[in-house]
Amino acid sequence: MNMRVTTVDLGSVQLGNNQFQDELLTFAGENTFVEGTILARDSVSGKLVPFVPGGNTNENGIPKAVLAVETTRATAGDVPIRPIISGDVVAERLVIDNGDPMTAAIKDQLRSYGIVALSVADLSVLDNGGSA
Repeated sequence: MNMRVTTVDLGSVQLGNNQFQDELLTFAGENTFVEGTILARDSVSGKLVPFVPGGNTNENGIPKAVLAVETTRATAGDVPIRPIISGDVVAERLVIDNGDPMTAAIKDQLRSYGIVALSVADLSVLDNGGSA
C-alpha cells in the first residue's frame, strides 16, 4: 500500500496594511508567476516585469511590487494585475523568479519602496506527517 502525503497551505504572502494598484505584468513567453513573486518596473514600457537581483536592464533590478496572486499566461504579452505596492509581507513567501535566494539587501530595497518583509512562524501549512 502506498501512502499519500497531502500538504494544505492556507497561507498568504500578505500580512496586513497592504495597498494594491492596477498594473500590467509583461510576460516574455508562456509562464506562471506564483504568489509572492517580486516585481520590478521596466523603465521603458512602465510595465511590471520579474525582478532580477543585480539586473541592470531597464531597472529590472529594482524591486517595487509583490504579486498578490498566482498569474499565468500562455504566450508573450501583458496581463492586468493588482500587486502589493506597500505594506507588510511574509519574507519566507517572497519569490525571486530566477531562483536566486532572498537577501537582506533585497529586503532593504523592498522596504525603501514601502514593502516590509517580516519573518513569521507560518502555522497555516498543514502536513499529515506521513511519508510517500
